[in-house]
Amino acid sequence: MPKISPALLRNSIQCLMTIFCVWTGYRFYLFYQWMIGNSSIAVAKPGAVEGFLPISALLSFKQLLTEGIYDEVHPAGLTIFIAVLVMSLILRKGFCGYICPVGFISNLLNRLGLKTKRTITVKGKLEFILLLPKYIAMTFFVYAIFFKMGSREISSFIHSGYNFTAEAKMLNFFTNLGLIPSISIAAIVLLSIFIPYFWCRFLCPYGALLGILSKLSPVAVKRDQDLCIDCGKCTKVCPGGIQVDTMTTVNSAECVGCTQCIGSCPVPDCLNLTDRLSRKRIPWGTIAIGSLFILMLYYATAVFTNHWNSPMPFEMLRGYYLNM
Repeated sequence: MPKISPALLRNSIQCLMTIFCVWTGYRFYLFYQWMIGNSSIAVAKPGAVEGFLPISALLSFKQLLTEGIYDEVHPAGLTIFIAVLVMSLILRKGFCGYICPVGFISNLLNRLGLKTKRTITVKGKLEFILLLPKYIAMTFFVYAIFFKMGSREISSFIHSGYNFTAEAKMLNFFTNLGLIPSISIAAIVLLSIFIPYFWCRFLCPYGALLGILSKLSPVAVKRDQDLCIDCGKCTKVCPGGIQVDTMTTVNSAECVGCTQCIGSCPVPDCLNLTDRLSRKRIPWGTIAIGSLFILMLYYATAVFTNHWNSPMPFEMLRGYYLNM
């Protein structure tokens, strides 16, 4: 039996979460077919599919903060969004490191790139330039929603036919890709083979937001400079492209909390996961287990308080789906 390492734990959780997301997508497809009359088998909409609507969740999050209204259109989406924000504040970008299926796909593409031995290390000025797009996109969404849109506009969007059918529109987009979207996705996939975690590092605005919040996290990897032998293995395995071997405390917005740097270090106790508040070492699996715990806690609480499944009548929803 292989020893459980940070890499093995991360790969296992990512794989299971990706399988769950595929299953969720399939269940939603069955639900959609029933709603538009292509199937006579009634299928409940899986709430987890709303986790793929972060922009809608950001809108409903503002509505919750300003008006105290919990979104009834996509309550599960708002629940997941809040859980991910809390996760980042406490356990860095645990969502990106362990739960997001795009992270798993990026991981597989990176492995393919390593086999070709033609991966490109991006750092310095080029890294800074490539990091700009995701932060610009994040700033645009946050500014537009929190500073430009009023309560009436947000409520209007949340209760619009477009928002009601957002998951179905996304399903149709990916099942009926046009030429330009196909080329764009192919380009991102190709770049992800040669530039490790290209989408996650340089394009994802969701990850940019979580990265900024994660800098407030009390949890971080610390390096003992006296024990370090400057082998560079920690930096080589970092999916965020962080120069771990040059830092005392890794508090970068690009850190996904995977702790693979700890697993790769050949010197015992040179790299450790640390609680910066108590200055005590904590188990390297804390971020992984803690992230899953927070996600399940919010899910269970939402189910118990009726904030997971939308109370909207099926016949009303069917009307929206039929008129997409």
